[in-house]
Amino acid sequence: MRFLYVANREIQTRKKELAIYAITVILIMLVNETASAIYSRYTGNLTHETIYSGFFPGLLFVGGFILTSLVFVNDMFSKEHQNEWLMLPATSLEKFLAKGILTAFAYPVALILVMTIASVFIEALMLLFFGSPFTMFNPLVSEVGSQLAMYFVWQSVFLLGATLFHKAHFIKTVLALFVLAIVMGLLGMLFARIFFPLITGISPFSRTISFSFSSVQRIEDVAGLRVFITLGKIIYYAVLPLFCWVTAYFKVEEVQATDAV
Repeated sequence: MRFLYVANREIQTRKKELAIYAITVILIMLVNETASAIYSRYTGNLTHETIYSGFFPGLLFVGGFILTSLVFVNDMFSKEHQNEWLMLPATSLEKFLAKGILTAFAYPVALILVMTIASVFIEALMLLFFGSPFTMFNPLVSEVGSQLAMYFVWQSVFLLGATLFHKAHFIKTVLALFVLAIVMGLLGMLFARIFFPLITGISPFSRTISFSFSSVQRIEDVAGLRVFITLGKIIYYAVLPLFCWVTAYFKVEEVQATDAV
């Protein structure tokens, strides 16, 4: 019950901002679809491209990451509301999970529901007034599933950034990821330089490497590389999010234990 109370508090304190966000999204879709339908009607084109499939990833990733980055800004790092948050009748875990679950799971679900329901009404209006084909947002395509899985991974990174940085959480997290990407790229090049020759039998000192598609297997079919690819997927989809969530929780626990000193 305490967890539900904390989760409901999170929703109530941000319902105005979330309502404005949802209305803005709906208006953008409505204006774009109306303009597209008018253009198609007067050019004689019976079909028109919808905004939904291209609009959803931007809202999911950019909107979700910004929302996640700001999730602790009014509690852990705000002098006005810090004491109120610390004195809530809930454990650090409950406070952390309320924010983490809402941004990791509730936000994507709510976004899908808003876009699906809004697209139904918008497409019905376009069909009624302009005779445009009914092409609503379809959340059941495989691309949406892949985007949700990727969102869960990177949301955990921004959740960690929200607890580590005191200001400019989103910008600092992006910059940290940029630096980390450079370091990982250099390490990856070093790794490939050392281990790829051991797997394929190609000399690491060879300046030119040529492949014959008729005689050389695809990289994914090399047994050694399949192991690394599988290991990489486990680290990416399971280990990385778990590490970020646990580390972020301990940061919240530290703030709770020290009364945000």
